[in-house]
Amino acid sequence: MAEEKQWKESDEGKKPEGKGGTSNPEPTSTGEVEGHSRQLVASCFKCGTTSYVGVDWKWFTCWKCGGTSSEMMA
Repeated sequence: MAEEKQWKESDEGKKPEGKGGTSNPEPTSTGEVEGHSRQLVASCFKCGTTSYVGVDWKWFTCWKCGGTSSEMMA
C-alpha cells in the first residue's frame, strides 16, 4: 500500500526543520531504473497545485506559488 502524508501550511518567516526543498511539476529522474523513482505526489496547501517531492521530505516550497507546506504530525 502507498505511504500517505498529510501536509499543512508552514509558519511564515521561518524555514521548517528537516529535509525538504522546492517541489517539481514533473517527476525527476534520480538515476534509478525509469519509472522506479522514490517520490511522492503532494498538493500545495496554499494554491492546491499537485507536484512531486522527495519521499523523506518534511517540508516543501511550491514550485508554482512559493508557498511552504510542512508535514503534519498525527
